[in-house]
Amino acid sequence: MTTRTNRKATTRTATIAAAALLTTTGLLATGNTATARAADGNAPAVLASGESLSPGDRLGTGDTQLVMQGDGDLVLYTTGAGGADPQPRWRSGTTGEGNRAVLRADGNLVVAAKDGGVLWESRTGGADCVHLPVTRLTVRPDGDMSILTMPNSEAPYVIRLWSATMGLQFPCGSAAR
Repeated sequence: MTTRTNRKATTRTATIAAAALLTTTGLLATGNTATARAADGNAPAVLASGESLSPGDRLGTGDTQLVMQGDGDLVLYTTGAGGADPQPRWRSGTTGEGNRAVLRADGNLVVAAKDGGVLWESRTGGADCVHLPVTRLTVRPDGDMSILTMPNSEAPYVIRLWSATMGLQFPCGSAAR
């Protein structure tokens, strides 16, 4: 008895498996609306391209929360050892000016003023950074947040463009501006 492999069925199975993996890690494109602003304690929380955080909105997982504060500053908080009060780990520095944090379709995270002007940006979009079709901001339980991009293919890998801990990453341009 011989077994024939149907290439189309094999490719479809691989695609479904990759999509399942990416869905469970929060990296698959699902549109412009986030279905959840918080993840369980072990999974990253995700902000997809086109989504935004308004004053008072939070995106978090476990002891780590990204907060668009009412004062206009975008701040990443982590809870200290033993449940201590949350401490700022990173901030945009837009206190008194920011109105909304947006992960734009081109992959650039911006904190915008009420008039739409850019007050702070990650420089992960447009001419500043080579970016691929699927981009996500992730807040991880380890206390970091990253902007990740991935190819629009069956390969389940990501490229970190920026992180709160390490700043702008390869393949992006220089961090100085």
